[in-house]
Amino acid sequence: MATIRKPFFVVPLDLGFVVASAADAGYPVFSLNRHKAIGLTWKASATGGLWARGKFSTAQVVDFAAIISANAQAGTTYRLRLGTTQVQVDGTSAPYDSTALPFINPAITREDGLYHSHHELPAPVTALWWRIDIGGHTGGFQASSLVLGKRVEPSHFYNLDFEYGTRDLGGMDFTKYGVLDEDPGVVFRTVDFTLGWQSEDEFEISFRPMIEKLGKRGIVFVAFDPEPTIYRQARTYMGVFDKPPFAKGIRKPRTFTQDYSIVSMI
Repeated sequence: MATIRKPFFVVPLDLGFVVASAADAGYPVFSLNRHKAIGLTWKASATGGLWARGKFSTAQVVDFAAIISANAQAGTTYRLRLGTTQVQVDGTSAPYDSTALPFINPAITREDGLYHSHHELPAPVTALWWRIDIGGHTGGFQASSLVLGKRVEPSHFYNLDFEYGTRDLGGMDFTKYGVLDEDPGVVFRTVDFTLGWQSEDEFEISFRPMIEKLGKRGIVFVAFDPEPTIYRQARTYMGVFDKPPFAKGIRKPRTFTQDYSIVSMI
């Protein structure tokens, strides 16, 4: 039986000033930083040596990276470099260099042809500059977002009554003659779960800052089961909290339970 891991949350960092080796007209690389606008993409028809680079406004701690909704192929690779100067991330002296990683890992085929990468750094890295390189790709490459940030992971597993679901933004009804009257709309995926037995320190240090920053409008990335199985992409979510999470006290003093409901745009 495959291992199941606890979920983790990542609040995407503002990527700062972003440039790229190439970008098609109408598909700027800055789209990678517009985390709320998943429909906007960075697209580059140029092949060979494709890269994007940025500088945070201030040094940031990073231990996770994901490229979202990319038209990756079986041979597509990506490389992440983090450093304190542009020279470091453009060269071979970056304090962190992932080297080339397979984009679709584990290998699967999605009907929509869009894939999310997943990279957990072995240790947090404080960086001012970042760079990603795309390799092994045939034809134009496109992606909607780049998530860089620090993982927030609970100490306990979610409760048993978690739910995978959907939110249909369209509508339907039947006419009096039994004809389906449809109002088209996008179908979003949802995941609902409860984190119980959170200690006071865990809530105050990790979870309170996250939920108070995001409210119900901020974007959050959630790897519900980060274990590298063929289902990991299906259990990857990025969107908003359907309602702002809150901490509920339980019988044990200084211990909390939190209910999470995420509406995913990917």
